[in-house]
Amino acid sequence: MKYFFLGLFICSFASTNAQEIHKYITVNGTSELILPADQIKYTIQIKIVAAAVEASKNANDSCRNELLRKLNKIGINSNDINVLPMTLGKNYEFNKGERKQRGFYTEVNVIFLLKDLSKYYELTNELSSSNQYEIKESTYNISDYELQQKIAFEKALLAAKEKAKYMVHVLGVKLKDVLEIEENNYWQAGSIYSNTIEQKQDSRAGDMSGKVTIRRSVKVKFAIN
Repeated sequence: MKYFFLGLFICSFASTNAQEIHKYITVNGTSELILPADQIKYTIQIKIVAAAVEASKNANDSCRNELLRKLNKIGINSNDINVLPMTLGKNYEFNKGERKQRGFYTEVNVIFLLKDLSKYYELTNELSSSNQYEIKESTYNISDYELQQKIAFEKALLAAKEKAKYMVHVLGVKLKDVLEIEENNYWQAGSIYSNTIEQKQDSRAGDMSGKVTIRRSVKVKFAIN
């Protein structure tokens, strides 16, 4: 009989503890930093089509070398330039719905970082001097992105804590230990993604006032009693 009561006591104790553990509140915390950009990241594509693949490659090599000279002239450090491996193959075109081969192509992408925005117009003038350069992508960056990302996370966590403190105060309960912390995609302002960088630029001519927006969102579970 004593074993029966002992087992009953353990079950009751475990049930009580389980109920205590399940007393919690979960809140979302979000933050948004809008910062002035101090860099622009470019991806330039050089694509050459010629009757022979060797001729295409030689012309591509020449255009790539000329582009690197232009970047060096502007003052872009070689450590901020990344030349991706060349791709090549048969070039196909469509004529009246029919796919036909028209020579061979070679393609190279050059990625670089413009750290001095005062040279923006000088750079675009150099790039527009050749019909072989295509800007495939250009985005504003910030040099201290890692630091600002940490600050955004800290603000999101503090926002979650302040929200939880307010809610338990209204409900007349006490906030206890943190049970879980999770990064999530919740965004109160209607953004779908929490880890985004948005490019914004003033439309006025001559004003390079780009902005970078860093958003972070966290979900925190607090124990309460």
